Amino acid sequence: MANDNILQELDKNKFGVLFQVHREINELSALETAAKLDLEEIDILEIEKGEAIITPEIVKKASVLFKTDFVSLLSSSSSVNHFENVYSSPINSNFHTYKSTDEKQSEAILLLIDNVTSMNKRITELLEQK
Repeated sequence: MANDNILQELDKNKFGVLFQVHREINELSALETAAKLDLEEIDILEIEKGEAIITPEIVKKASVLFKTDFVSLLSSSSSVNHFENVYSSPINSNFHTYKSTDEKQSEAILLLIDNVTSMNKRITELLEQK
């Protein structure tokens, strides 16, 4: 099967990190997740460590459970680097170097803040005149 070949080439560690992130976002324990996926708790822990064989059935059931597209579980895009840094760190630190905004976004946000501040000052002045 073509799907099996694709899943054999899947980076199990990245899948495990994404799986754990989705599980924790959904506030599920490994035991609860196992029960909902018809697996054992040890299976969930092995998935999250990148030690389990990932089957199409696991991906499908997990995407339904986590209410997400299966592609997001299989994705290795850079948007998850923050989670990989946090969960894969030897010290499990919250320190990371993920850049979540670029310079143009920062400038636009600062301009918006300045405009809102100016507007608030003007409203305050108008209210004080009354």
